[in-house]
Amino acid sequence: MNRSSFGLFLTVGTVVALAGCASGGGGGGGGSEEEGFPPRENDDTRSAELFLTQAETLGDPSRFQNALDAAMAAIMDDSTNSLGYYQAGRAQVGLGDHVAADTLFETATELYPAYEQDVRIQRETAWIALFNSAIGPLDTGDSDEGIRFLEAAEVIFPGQRPEALINLAVTYNQVGRTDDAIDAFGAALAIIRGPRMEEADSVTAASWAESEMNVSFNRAMLLSQQERYDEAIGEYERFLEGNPGDVAALSSLASVLSEAGMADSAQAIYDNLLTGAAELGMRELFNIGVGLYGAASSASEPDAARELYGRAAEAFREVAEVAPENRDAVFNLAQSLYEAGNWDELIPVARGLLELDGYNPDSYTILAQGLVETEQSQEAVEILQTREGLAFQIEDSSLAPRTAGGGTVSGQLVNNTLDPGTVVTIRVHFNGEDGAEIGAIDIRVTAPAQGAAELFRADLTSDESVLGYYYEVVSPV
Repeated sequence: MNRSSFGLFLTVGTVVALAGCASGGGGGGGGSEEEGFPPRENDDTRSAELFLTQAETLGDPSRFQNALDAAMAAIMDDSTNSLGYYQAGRAQVGLGDHVAADTLFETATELYPAYEQDVRIQRETAWIALFNSAIGPLDTGDSDEGIRFLEAAEVIFPGQRPEALINLAVTYNQVGRTDDAIDAFGAALAIIRGPRMEEADSVTAASWAESEMNVSFNRAMLLSQQERYDEAIGEYERFLEGNPGDVAALSSLASVLSEAGMADSAQAIYDNLLTGAAELGMRELFNIGVGLYGAASSASEPDAARELYGRAAEAFREVAEVAPENRDAVFNLAQSLYEAGNWDELIPVARGLLELDGYNPDSYTILAQGLVETEQSQEAVEILQTREGLAFQIEDSSLAPRTAGGGTVSGQLVNNTLDPGTVVTIRVHFNGEDGAEIGAIDIRVTAPAQGAAELFRADLTSDESVLGYYYEVVSPV
Protein backbone atom coordinates (compact mmCIF):
# COMPACT_ATOMS: atom_id res chain seq x y z
CA MET A 1 0.00 0.00 0.00
CA ASN A 2 1.44 3.35 -0.98
CA ARG A 3 0.62 5.86 1.76
CA SER A 4 1.78 9.11 0.23
CA SER A 5 2.33 11.73 2.89
CA PHE A 6 -0.90 13.68 2.57
CA GLY A 7 -0.84 14.65 6.27
CA LEU A 8 -0.74 18.22 7.47
CA PHE A 9 2.70 18.45 8.98
CA LEU A 10 3.73 22.05 9.50
CA THR A 11 6.87 23.74 8.34
CA VAL A 12 9.08 26.18 10.17
CA GLY A 13 7.44 29.54 10.78
CA THR A 14 8.40 32.95 9.53
CA VAL A 15 9.60 36.14 11.15
CA VAL A 16 7.30 37.66 13.75
CA ALA A 17 6.75 41.40 13.67
CA LEU A 18 6.96 43.37 16.89
CA ALA A 19 3.63 45.07 17.54
CA GLY A 20 4.81 47.53 20.17
CA CYS A 21 7.94 49.06 21.67
CA ALA A 22 9.39 48.15 25.03
CA SER A 23 9.14 50.86 27.60
CA GLY A 24 12.40 52.38 28.70
CA GLY A 25 13.69 53.85 31.89
CA GLY A 26 13.05 52.65 35.34
CA GLY A 27 9.63 54.10 35.89
CA GLY A 28 6.87 51.90 37.12
CA GLY A 29 4.67 50.32 34.61
CA GLY A 30 1.07 50.15 34.66
CA GLY A 31 -0.58 50.95 37.91
CA SER A 32 -1.15 54.08 39.89
CA GLU A 33 -1.02 52.43 43.30
CA GLU A 34 2.41 52.20 44.93
CA GLU A 35 1.98 48.65 46.21
CA GLY A 36 5.02 46.66 47.28
CA PHE A 37 8.46 48.21 46.92
CA PRO A 38 8.45 50.91 44.24
CA PRO A 39 11.62 51.45 42.15
CA ARG A 40 14.18 53.74 43.73
CA GLU A 41 16.87 55.45 41.71
CA ASN A 42 20.43 55.92 42.91
CA ASP A 43 23.86 56.22 41.34
CA ASP A 44 23.98 52.48 40.57
CA THR A 45 20.56 52.34 38.89
CA ARG A 46 21.32 55.50 36.90
CA SER A 47 24.57 53.91 35.70
CA ALA A 48 22.76 50.67 34.86
CA GLU A 49 20.17 52.55 32.80
CA LEU A 50 22.87 54.44 30.94
CA PHE A 51 24.71 51.21 30.10
CA LEU A 52 21.46 49.56 28.99
CA THR A 53 20.65 52.49 26.71
CA GLN A 54 24.15 52.38 25.21
CA ALA A 55 23.95 48.62 24.69
CA GLU A 56 20.52 48.79 23.07
CA THR A 57 21.10 51.86 20.88
CA LEU A 58 24.79 51.48 20.00
CA GLY A 59 24.81 47.73 19.58
CA ASP A 60 27.62 47.31 22.12
CA PRO A 61 26.92 44.03 23.96
CA SER A 62 29.80 44.59 26.41
CA ARG A 63 27.70 47.33 27.98
CA PHE A 64 25.16 44.70 29.07
CA GLN A 65 27.78 43.32 31.46
CA ASN A 66 28.44 46.84 32.76
CA ALA A 67 24.69 47.29 33.24
CA LEU A 68 24.44 43.98 35.08
CA ASP A 69 27.30 44.89 37.41
CA ALA A 70 25.68 48.24 38.23
CA ALA A 71 22.21 46.71 38.73
CA MET A 72 23.62 43.98 41.00
CA ALA A 73 25.40 46.68 43.01
CA ALA A 74 22.01 48.37 43.50
CA ILE A 75 20.53 45.05 44.67
CA MET A 76 23.43 44.45 47.05
CA ASP A 77 22.89 47.91 48.51
CA ASP A 78 19.13 47.36 48.91
CA SER A 79 17.64 43.90 48.32
CA THR A 80 14.11 45.37 48.09
CA ASN A 81 14.88 47.78 45.25
CA SER A 82 12.68 46.42 42.46
CA LEU A 83 14.40 48.64 39.89
CA GLY A 84 17.71 46.82 40.33
CA TYR A 85 16.09 43.44 39.59
CA TYR A 86 14.24 44.86 36.58
CA GLN A 87 17.45 46.30 35.13
CA ALA A 88 19.44 43.16 35.90
CA GLY A 89 16.80 41.11 34.08
CA ARG A 90 17.12 43.30 30.99
CA ALA A 91 20.91 43.00 31.14
CA GLN A 92 20.75 39.19 31.39
CA VAL A 93 18.49 39.09 28.33
CA GLY A 94 21.17 41.01 26.45
CA LEU A 95 23.82 38.60 27.72
CA GLY A 96 21.77 35.59 26.66
CA ASP A 97 21.15 34.13 30.12
CA HIS A 98 17.39 33.83 29.86
CA VAL A 99 17.01 31.56 32.89
CA ALA A 100 18.60 34.23 35.09
CA ALA A 101 16.56 36.95 33.37
CA ASP A 102 13.35 35.01 34.07
CA THR A 103 14.19 34.79 37.79
CA LEU A 104 15.12 38.47 38.02
CA PHE A 105 11.94 39.60 36.26
CA GLU A 106 9.88 37.40 38.57
CA THR A 107 11.52 38.99 41.61
CA ALA A 108 10.97 42.50 40.22
CA THR A 109 7.22 41.91 39.84
CA GLU A 110 6.96 40.20 43.23
CA LEU A 111 8.53 43.26 44.85
CA TYR A 112 6.55 45.73 42.75
CA PRO A 113 3.41 44.31 41.04
CA ALA A 114 3.03 47.47 38.94
CA TYR A 115 6.08 46.30 36.98
CA GLU A 116 3.99 43.53 35.44
CA GLN A 117 3.27 45.34 32.17
CA ASP A 118 6.85 46.59 31.74
CA VAL A 119 8.20 43.11 32.41
CA ARG A 120 5.70 41.58 30.01
CA ILE A 121 6.88 43.92 27.25
CA GLN A 122 10.51 43.03 27.96
CA ARG A 123 9.70 39.32 27.91
CA GLU A 124 7.73 39.46 24.67
CA THR A 125 10.38 41.59 22.99
CA ALA A 126 13.01 39.01 23.97
CA TRP A 127 10.72 36.20 22.80
CA ILE A 128 10.32 37.80 19.38
CA ALA A 129 14.08 38.31 19.02
CA LEU A 130 14.77 34.67 19.95
CA PHE A 131 12.04 33.38 17.66
CA ASN A 132 13.41 35.33 14.73
CA SER A 133 16.97 34.25 15.56
CA ALA A 134 15.84 30.63 15.23
CA ILE A 135 14.59 31.00 11.66
CA GLY A 136 18.04 31.19 10.02
CA PRO A 137 19.47 28.04 11.65
CA LEU A 138 16.27 26.11 10.99
CA ASP A 139 16.24 27.15 7.34
CA THR A 140 19.84 25.91 6.94
CA GLY A 141 19.19 22.63 8.74
CA ASP A 142 20.90 23.49 12.04
CA SER A 143 18.18 21.97 14.20
CA ASP A 144 20.17 22.05 17.44
CA GLU A 145 20.78 25.79 17.20
CA GLY A 146 17.19 26.44 16.19
CA ILE A 147 15.92 24.42 19.14
CA ARG A 148 18.24 26.33 21.49
CA PHE A 149 16.75 29.68 20.47
CA LEU A 150 13.16 28.43 20.58
CA GLU A 151 13.57 26.80 23.98
CA ALA A 152 15.07 30.04 25.30
CA ALA A 153 12.04 31.91 23.93
CA GLU A 154 9.76 29.68 25.98
CA VAL A 155 11.88 30.25 29.09
CA ILE A 156 11.61 34.04 28.90
CA PHE A 157 7.95 34.22 27.80
CA PRO A 158 6.40 30.85 28.65
CA GLY A 159 2.95 29.76 27.60
CA GLN A 160 1.92 33.07 26.06
CA ARG A 161 2.28 32.55 22.30
CA PRO A 162 2.01 29.32 20.28
CA GLU A 163 4.39 30.11 17.38
CA ALA A 164 7.66 29.06 19.03
CA LEU A 165 6.03 25.95 20.48
CA ILE A 166 4.71 24.94 17.06
CA ASN A 167 8.14 25.35 15.49
CA LEU A 168 9.72 23.49 18.40
CA ALA A 169 7.31 20.61 17.88
CA VAL A 170 8.09 20.41 14.17
CA THR A 171 11.82 20.49 14.81
CA TYR A 172 11.66 18.02 17.69
CA ASN A 173 9.87 15.61 15.36
CA GLN A 174 12.50 16.10 12.65
CA VAL A 175 15.28 15.11 15.06
CA GLY A 176 13.40 12.13 16.46
CA ARG A 177 12.19 13.65 19.73
CA THR A 178 8.60 12.55 19.19
CA ASP A 179 7.38 12.75 22.78
CA ASP A 180 8.79 16.26 23.12
CA ALA A 181 7.03 17.20 19.87
CA ILE A 182 3.72 15.88 21.23
CA ASP A 183 4.15 17.93 24.42
CA ALA A 184 5.06 21.09 22.48
CA PHE A 185 2.03 20.74 20.20
CA GLY A 186 -0.10 20.22 23.30
CA ALA A 187 1.26 23.36 24.94
CA ALA A 188 0.55 25.33 21.75
CA LEU A 189 -3.04 24.07 21.70
CA ALA A 190 -3.49 25.06 25.35
CA ILE A 191 -2.67 28.65 24.35
CA ILE A 192 -4.84 28.63 21.22
CA ARG A 193 -7.80 27.24 23.16
CA GLY A 194 -7.19 29.21 26.34
CA PRO A 195 -7.76 32.72 27.68
CA ARG A 196 -4.81 34.18 25.75
CA MET A 197 -6.97 34.00 22.62
CA GLU A 198 -9.32 36.56 24.20
CA GLU A 199 -6.41 38.93 24.91
CA ALA A 200 -4.80 38.76 21.45
CA ASP A 201 -5.56 41.34 18.78
CA SER A 202 -7.91 40.28 15.98
CA VAL A 203 -5.18 39.56 13.42
CA THR A 204 -3.14 37.46 15.84
CA ALA A 205 -6.21 35.63 17.10
CA ALA A 206 -7.25 34.77 13.54
CA SER A 207 -3.76 33.45 12.79
CA TRP A 208 -3.78 31.28 15.90
CA ALA A 209 -7.26 29.96 15.16
CA GLU A 210 -6.22 29.09 11.61
CA SER A 211 -3.33 26.99 12.92
CA GLU A 212 -5.47 24.96 15.33
CA MET A 213 -6.41 22.25 12.84
CA ASN A 214 -2.83 21.65 11.70
CA VAL A 215 -1.50 21.60 15.25
CA SER A 216 -4.27 19.30 16.47
CA PHE A 217 -3.88 16.92 13.52
CA ASN A 218 -0.10 16.82 13.80
CA ARG A 219 -0.28 16.04 17.49
CA ALA A 220 -2.83 13.30 16.86
CA MET A 221 -0.67 11.84 14.07
CA LEU A 222 2.33 11.64 16.41
CA LEU A 223 0.24 10.14 19.20
CA SER A 224 -0.94 7.50 16.76
CA GLN A 225 2.63 6.78 15.65
CA GLN A 226 3.53 6.25 19.31
CA GLU A 227 0.52 3.89 19.59
CA ARG A 228 -1.10 6.22 22.11
CA TYR A 229 -4.38 5.64 20.35
CA ASP A 230 -6.77 6.77 23.10
CA GLU A 231 -5.04 10.16 23.26
CA ALA A 232 -5.01 10.46 19.46
CA ILE A 233 -8.73 9.68 19.28
CA GLY A 234 -9.37 12.23 22.03
CA GLU A 235 -7.44 14.88 20.11
CA TYR A 236 -9.53 14.40 16.97
CA GLU A 237 -12.75 14.31 18.99
CA ARG A 238 -11.74 17.53 20.78
CA PHE A 239 -11.24 19.22 17.40
CA LEU A 240 -14.55 17.88 16.09
CA GLU A 241 -16.40 19.40 19.05
CA GLY A 242 -15.70 22.82 17.60
CA ASN A 243 -15.71 21.71 13.96
CA PRO A 244 -18.46 19.10 13.59
CA GLY A 245 -18.59 17.42 10.22
CA ASP A 246 -15.02 18.32 9.26
CA VAL A 247 -14.17 15.70 6.63
CA ALA A 248 -10.41 15.65 7.22
CA ALA A 249 -10.85 15.22 10.97
CA LEU A 250 -13.46 12.48 10.55
CA SER A 251 -11.26 10.64 8.07
CA SER A 252 -8.24 10.90 10.33
CA LEU A 253 -10.27 9.78 13.35
CA ALA A 254 -11.46 6.75 11.41
CA SER A 255 -7.88 5.91 10.47
CA VAL A 256 -6.79 5.97 14.12
CA LEU A 257 -9.81 3.92 15.17
CA SER A 258 -8.78 1.36 12.58
CA GLU A 259 -5.19 1.29 13.85
CA ALA A 260 -6.52 0.90 17.40
CA GLY A 261 -8.42 -2.23 16.38
CA MET A 262 -11.89 -0.59 16.33
CA ALA A 263 -12.59 -1.48 12.71
CA ASP A 264 -16.39 -1.34 13.04
CA SER A 265 -16.33 2.22 14.38
CA ALA A 266 -13.89 3.22 11.65
CA GLN A 267 -15.98 1.64 8.92
CA ALA A 268 -19.11 3.45 10.12
CA ILE A 269 -17.34 6.80 9.70
CA TYR A 270 -15.95 5.83 6.29
CA ASP A 271 -19.37 4.65 5.10
CA ASN A 272 -20.90 7.98 6.09
CA LEU A 273 -18.14 9.88 4.38
CA LEU A 274 -18.38 7.88 1.15
CA THR A 275 -22.14 8.45 1.08
CA GLY A 276 -21.32 12.09 0.39
CA ALA A 277 -18.35 11.34 -1.87
CA ALA A 278 -19.50 13.91 -4.44
CA GLU A 279 -18.77 16.66 -1.93
CA LEU A 280 -15.33 15.37 -0.97
CA GLY A 281 -12.03 16.64 -2.34
CA MET A 282 -9.50 14.34 -3.94
CA ARG A 283 -7.18 14.53 -0.94
CA GLU A 284 -9.98 13.48 1.43
CA LEU A 285 -10.99 10.61 -0.85
CA PHE A 286 -7.40 9.42 -1.07
CA ASN A 287 -7.04 9.44 2.71
CA ILE A 288 -10.35 7.63 3.11
CA GLY A 289 -9.06 4.95 0.76
CA VAL A 290 -5.88 4.59 2.79
CA GLY A 291 -7.93 4.30 5.97
CA LEU A 292 -10.27 1.68 4.52
CA TYR A 293 -7.31 -0.32 3.24
CA GLY A 294 -5.79 -0.21 6.72
CA ALA A 295 -9.09 -1.32 8.27
CA ALA A 296 -9.24 -4.22 5.81
CA SER A 297 -5.69 -5.25 6.69
CA SER A 298 -6.67 -5.60 10.35
CA ALA A 299 -10.05 -7.30 9.76
CA SER A 300 -10.28 -10.76 11.29
CA GLU A 301 -12.85 -12.19 8.86
CA PRO A 302 -11.84 -12.71 5.18
CA ASP A 303 -15.27 -11.68 3.88
CA ALA A 304 -15.20 -8.48 5.91
CA ALA A 305 -11.67 -7.75 4.68
CA ARG A 306 -12.66 -8.21 1.03
CA GLU A 307 -15.62 -5.88 1.47
CA LEU A 308 -13.38 -3.20 3.01
CA TYR A 309 -10.82 -3.60 0.22
CA GLY A 310 -13.67 -3.09 -2.22
CA ARG A 311 -14.72 0.11 -0.43
CA ALA A 312 -11.11 1.30 -0.49
CA ALA A 313 -11.09 0.69 -4.24
CA GLU A 314 -14.21 2.88 -4.56
CA ALA A 315 -12.39 5.79 -2.95
CA PHE A 316 -9.22 5.37 -5.01
CA ARG A 317 -11.26 4.97 -8.20
CA GLU A 318 -12.87 8.38 -7.59
CA VAL A 319 -9.39 9.92 -7.40
CA ALA A 320 -8.04 8.01 -10.39
CA GLU A 321 -10.95 9.01 -12.59
CA VAL A 322 -10.24 12.69 -11.94
CA ALA A 323 -6.46 12.28 -11.96
CA PRO A 324 -5.62 9.25 -14.15
CA GLU A 325 -1.91 10.12 -14.04
CA ASN A 326 -1.75 10.03 -10.25
CA ARG A 327 0.55 7.06 -9.82
CA ASP A 328 -0.28 6.50 -6.14
CA ALA A 329 -4.04 6.56 -6.69
CA VAL A 330 -3.78 4.07 -9.58
CA PHE A 331 -1.32 1.85 -7.68
CA ASN A 332 -3.52 1.83 -4.58
CA LEU A 333 -6.63 1.16 -6.68
CA ALA A 334 -4.87 -1.80 -8.32
CA GLN A 335 -3.68 -3.16 -5.00
CA SER A 336 -7.14 -2.79 -3.42
CA LEU A 337 -8.74 -4.65 -6.33
CA TYR A 338 -6.03 -7.30 -6.05
CA GLU A 339 -6.75 -7.86 -2.35
CA ALA A 340 -10.50 -7.83 -2.98
CA GLY A 341 -10.12 -10.44 -5.72
CA ASN A 342 -11.83 -8.24 -8.34
CA TRP A 343 -9.73 -9.62 -11.18
CA ASP A 344 -11.73 -8.44 -14.17
CA GLU A 345 -11.71 -4.85 -12.86
CA LEU A 346 -8.05 -5.15 -11.93
CA ILE A 347 -6.62 -5.92 -15.36
CA PRO A 348 -7.32 -2.58 -17.14
CA VAL A 349 -6.22 -0.68 -14.04
CA ALA A 350 -3.00 -2.70 -13.85
CA ARG A 351 -2.29 -2.06 -17.53
CA GLY A 352 -2.67 1.66 -16.88
CA LEU A 353 -0.34 1.35 -13.88
CA LEU A 354 2.43 0.04 -16.12
CA GLU A 355 2.25 3.31 -18.08
CA LEU A 356 2.88 5.28 -14.87
CA ASP A 357 5.19 2.93 -12.96
CA GLY A 358 6.76 0.75 -15.64
CA TYR A 359 10.05 0.07 -13.84
CA ASN A 360 8.47 -1.13 -10.62
CA PRO A 361 8.40 -4.96 -10.49
CA ASP A 362 5.28 -4.86 -8.30
CA SER A 363 3.32 -3.35 -11.19
CA TYR A 364 4.13 -6.39 -13.35
CA THR A 365 3.34 -8.82 -10.53
CA ILE A 366 -0.11 -7.30 -9.95
CA LEU A 367 -1.02 -7.49 -13.65
CA ALA A 368 0.36 -11.01 -14.03
CA GLN A 369 -1.71 -12.28 -11.10
CA GLY A 370 -4.85 -10.75 -12.58
CA LEU A 371 -4.12 -12.45 -15.91
CA VAL A 372 -3.56 -15.82 -14.21
CA GLU A 373 -6.83 -15.50 -12.27
CA THR A 374 -8.71 -14.76 -15.51
CA GLU A 375 -7.10 -17.70 -17.33
CA GLN A 376 -4.76 -15.60 -19.50
CA SER A 377 -1.67 -17.50 -18.45
CA GLN A 378 0.33 -17.03 -21.65
CA GLU A 379 0.23 -13.26 -21.39
CA ALA A 380 0.98 -13.55 -17.67
CA VAL A 381 4.19 -15.41 -18.50
CA GLU A 382 5.16 -12.69 -21.00
CA ILE A 383 4.54 -10.00 -18.40
CA LEU A 384 6.72 -11.80 -15.85
CA GLN A 385 9.45 -12.25 -18.45
CA THR A 386 9.36 -8.50 -19.10
CA ARG A 387 9.70 -7.90 -15.37
CA GLU A 388 12.72 -10.16 -15.16
CA GLY A 389 14.29 -8.43 -18.16
CA LEU A 390 14.25 -4.91 -16.67
CA ALA A 391 17.72 -3.38 -16.90
CA PHE A 392 16.97 -1.48 -13.71
CA GLN A 393 14.13 -1.04 -11.26
CA ILE A 394 12.61 2.01 -9.59
CA GLU A 395 11.44 1.09 -6.12
CA ASP A 396 10.01 2.71 -3.01
CA SER A 397 8.99 5.89 -4.82
CA SER A 398 6.89 8.19 -2.65
CA LEU A 399 5.50 11.70 -2.67
CA ALA A 400 5.94 14.21 0.15
CA PRO A 401 3.81 17.28 -0.67
CA ARG A 402 4.41 20.51 1.21
CA THR A 403 1.58 22.39 2.87
CA ALA A 404 2.57 25.64 1.16
CA GLY A 405 2.74 24.04 -2.31
CA GLY A 406 5.12 21.91 -4.32
CA GLY A 407 6.64 18.71 -3.03
CA THR A 408 9.27 16.03 -3.33
CA VAL A 409 9.33 12.59 -4.93
CA SER A 410 12.03 10.25 -3.70
CA GLY A 411 12.90 6.64 -4.41
CA GLN A 412 15.75 4.37 -5.37
CA LEU A 413 17.11 2.99 -8.63
CA VAL A 414 18.25 -0.63 -8.39
CA ASN A 415 20.71 -1.63 -11.10
CA ASN A 416 20.11 -5.04 -12.64
CA THR A 417 22.18 -5.16 -15.84
CA LEU A 418 23.31 -1.62 -16.66
CA ASP A 419 27.00 -0.83 -16.81
CA PRO A 420 27.89 0.95 -13.57
CA GLY A 421 28.16 4.68 -14.22
CA THR A 422 25.41 4.73 -16.83
CA VAL A 423 23.34 7.87 -16.44
CA VAL A 424 19.58 7.32 -16.21
CA THR A 425 17.41 10.38 -16.82
CA ILE A 426 14.03 10.25 -15.06
CA ARG A 427 11.33 12.84 -15.65
CA VAL A 428 8.98 13.20 -12.67
CA HIS A 429 5.60 14.81 -13.37
CA PHE A 430 3.67 16.47 -10.53
CA ASN A 431 -0.09 16.97 -10.67
CA GLY A 432 -2.69 18.74 -8.56
CA GLU A 433 -6.05 17.80 -7.13
CA ASP A 434 -7.76 18.37 -10.48
CA GLY A 435 -5.35 15.98 -12.19
CA ALA A 436 -3.69 18.74 -14.23
CA GLU A 437 0.09 18.79 -14.40
CA ILE A 438 1.74 21.44 -12.25
CA GLY A 439 5.31 20.88 -13.39
CA ALA A 440 7.97 18.32 -14.26
CA ILE A 441 11.52 17.81 -13.05
CA ASP A 442 14.29 15.90 -14.85
CA ILE A 443 16.80 14.16 -12.60
CA ARG A 444 19.94 12.27 -13.59
CA VAL A 445 20.78 9.15 -11.62
CA THR A 446 24.13 7.42 -12.00
CA ALA A 447 23.70 3.65 -12.00
CA PRO A 448 25.57 2.00 -9.10
CA ALA A 449 27.17 -1.43 -9.20
CA GLN A 450 24.88 -4.18 -10.43
CA GLY A 451 22.65 -5.36 -7.60
CA ALA A 452 23.11 -2.09 -5.69
CA ALA A 453 20.70 0.80 -5.22
CA GLU A 454 21.08 4.56 -5.70
CA LEU A 455 18.70 7.01 -4.00
CA PHE A 456 17.15 9.83 -6.00
CA ARG A 457 15.05 12.88 -5.23
CA ALA A 458 13.02 15.27 -7.41
CA ASP A 459 11.91 18.51 -5.79
CA LEU A 460 9.29 20.82 -7.28
CA THR A 461 8.96 24.39 -6.04
CA SER A 462 5.46 25.71 -6.65
CA ASP A 463 2.69 27.70 -5.00
CA GLU A 464 0.19 25.06 -6.14
CA SER A 465 -0.80 22.10 -3.99
CA VAL A 466 0.54 18.74 -5.20
CA LEU A 467 -1.60 15.61 -4.90
CA GLY A 468 0.09 13.11 -7.18
CA TYR A 469 2.91 12.24 -9.55
CA TYR A 470 4.14 9.77 -12.12
CA TYR A 471 7.49 9.27 -13.80
CA GLU A 472 8.89 8.36 -17.19
CA VAL A 473 12.38 7.21 -18.11
CA VAL A 474 13.83 9.56 -20.72
CA SER A 475 17.09 7.65 -21.20
CA PRO A 476 18.31 5.04 -21.66
CA VAL A 477 15.29 3.55 -23.36
